[in-house]
Amino acid sequence: MMESPSLAWTTEDRFMLQLLFTPEEARPFLTSGRPDVLSSGAAALDGQRLFDTARREGVAALLFRNVRKHRLQDLLPEPIHRGFSDAYHINLKRNMAIIGKLRPVLSEFRNKGISCIVLKGIALAERVYPDIAVRGMSDVDLLIRKDDLLEADRLLLFLGYDSCDSSAAEALRNPVGYLASVEYRGAKSPFHLHMHWHPINTSVPATLIAERIDLDRLWDHAVEACVADGSVLILRPEHLVIYLCEHALRVGHSFDRLILICDLFFSIKAFEKVIDWDFIVEESRRFNLSRFVWHGLSVVRRYAPLELPDGFLAQVRPTDLSLGERLFLHLQSRNRRVRGSSYLLHLAINRGFWAKTTFLFRTFFPPKRIMLQRRYLKDVEFSKMMYLSRIGEVLSHLWRGMTTGRPGVG
Repeated sequence: MMESPSLAWTTEDRFMLQLLFTPEEARPFLTSGRPDVLSSGAAALDGQRLFDTARREGVAALLFRNVRKHRLQDLLPEPIHRGFSDAYHINLKRNMAIIGKLRPVLSEFRNKGISCIVLKGIALAERVYPDIAVRGMSDVDLLIRKDDLLEADRLLLFLGYDSCDSSAAEALRNPVGYLASVEYRGAKSPFHLHMHWHPINTSVPATLIAERIDLDRLWDHAVEACVADGSVLILRPEHLVIYLCEHALRVGHSFDRLILICDLFFSIKAFEKVIDWDFIVEESRRFNLSRFVWHGLSVVRRYAPLELPDGFLAQVRPTDLSLGERLFLHLQSRNRRVRGSSYLLHLAINRGFWAKTTFLFRTFFPPKRIMLQRRYLKDVEFSKMMYLSRIGEVLSHLWRGMTTGRPGVG
C-alpha cells in the first residue's frame, strides 16, 4: 500500500497523488468540494502550482483524464482545468501524429524482415495506459538486433530519416554498458527515433548490468501486440517491469518525474492477471537487476497504492543495503526525487574498493566515442576540455542528489 506522505509534502503533492492513483477518493480530500478548505487541515490548494507541477512531472494529461472521468472538474478553478484540458489534447494530437509517421517505418521493417521490439513511449500509451493521450513522449524507442542496425540505417535514410548523434557504423563500436543506440530525425517527423540494439543505454558505465542481460531471452519471450496500427513485438510483461525499474533508476532519471512511477504502476495494473512474479525474481537475478527491481518497486509503493504478492519484495531485497542506497531511499521518502541521486545505487553494485574506484573514474572519463555521441559531435570536434565539463556536470548532480531538496513534487 502507498505509504503516508511525510510532512514535507505540500497540499498540491498529496492532492495530485490522489488524482493520479485513487481519483475516486479525491473529492473527500477537499471539505464540501471546496478547493479553499481541506479536510486535512493543510494549507489551501494552489491550482496554478498544481498545474505547473503536474506538467513538469509529465502527468498533466493523465490527471485531466481522471478529473474528467470522475467528474471532479468543480474541484479546479476553470482556467486551471482548461490548462489541463489543453495538455491532454496536445498529447492526443502529437501521439496520433507519431502513430501516423511510425506506421510506414514499422511496415518497411516488416517487409525487409527486420524484427523490432517497441520500448516505452508509444507501446505504453497504447498497451498499458487507459487512454492513448495520457502518456506523452518526445521520441520512439525501438530495440532491434545488432546485426540488423546497418540495414535499418539504410531503410531509415530511404524514408527520410538521418542519424544525428552518430553514424550507425561508429555507434556499433561503442563499448558494452554505454550508449547502445543511434538517434534519427526526420525533416517532417514529430518525433526522434532511437534505434537500440541493447536495452542498457547510458553514458554512465553499466557494464556489470549490460553483460548479464541475455538479449536472446528478451527476444524469445517477446510477445506480439498491435502498436501504431500494426503487429509488432513488445517485451513480455515480466521483462517490461524489470526494464522499467532499470530505466527509471538510471542516473539520468533517478525517478525524477512522476511519469516514471506511473509507467510502472499502470504496467503492473494492466498485466496484473498474467504477471508471473516468480519469473520476475528469476530473471532479475539472472540479469543482475534484482536490486533495481526492489528499489524501483519500493519507490513506486511510496507514491502509489501498488499491491504486490506477499513475500515478493523480500525475495529481491538486497541483503547488504549500502549507506548510499539508504540515503537514496530516504531522499525518495522525503519527495526529493533529484536527477542523479540513483548514482548511489549504481555505486553499490560495484563491489570492493577497486571496482568502485574504476566506476567513479569511468563516470568522470567515459570513452571518447561516448563523449562525442552524447554531445552530437564528430571526431574532429573532440577536445580534452570536454572532460572538465563532464566533471562539473557529474559533481553537480551528485551534490544536488545529496543536499538539495525541492519543494513539492517538482
